[in-house]
Amino acid sequence: MTVRELSIEQVQRWVVTFLILAVASFPLGALTAVAHAIVADGRRSDGILLLGVMVALGVLALGAIRLVHRRPPLSPWLVCGVAPAVVAALVVL
Repeated sequence: MTVRELSIEQVQRWVVTFLILAVASFPLGALTAVAHAIVADGRRSDGILLLGVMVALGVLALGAIRLVHRRPPLSPWLVCGVAPAVVAALVVL
């Protein structure tokens, strides 16, 4: 097994990646809870709007991560940013 050493710059990129994920994950969870409460209150269209905000936040977070790693921000991987909103939609709607 070969051990690959990472440069300081690579480690910094991974640290920023995890920070972006942490900062984006908390609002996604909070938006899920708020959307659930709003839909339970009978305002389904407002809940769907919050799910749209979740999609935008997830896609922007993945785009930012790709930029940190010096990759083009537009990629098929951005579809993964929609996943939290889809899971929330299953729970909320």
